[in-house]
Amino acid sequence: VLVDGRHGPRANDLTVMNELDKAAVSYQVVLTKGDKPNQRDLESAIRATKAATAKRPAAHPEVLVTSSETKFGMDVLRAEIELLVRTSGV
Repeated sequence: VLVDGRHGPRANDLTVMNELDKAAVSYQVVLTKGDKPNQRDLESAIRATKAATAKRPAAHPEVLVTSSETKFGMDVLRAEIELLVRTSGV
């Protein structure tokens, strides 16, 4: 689930998470645009996102932060996707 790192989870993000939880579909939350907010605002968005996912049964416990412009966190995201593909037998 891609969540804008400038804002943290919004109503539409929470709706998607609710539906994935109901369907028992595992998901990883990824904060995008991690280069846009200042450090304090990014940390606030991370905290809000972790709070929103903490008790969700289908959410992976870690929240990833990425930036497509600076490529920050993209290596971690790629590694997580590769691990998922390898362990799922796809």
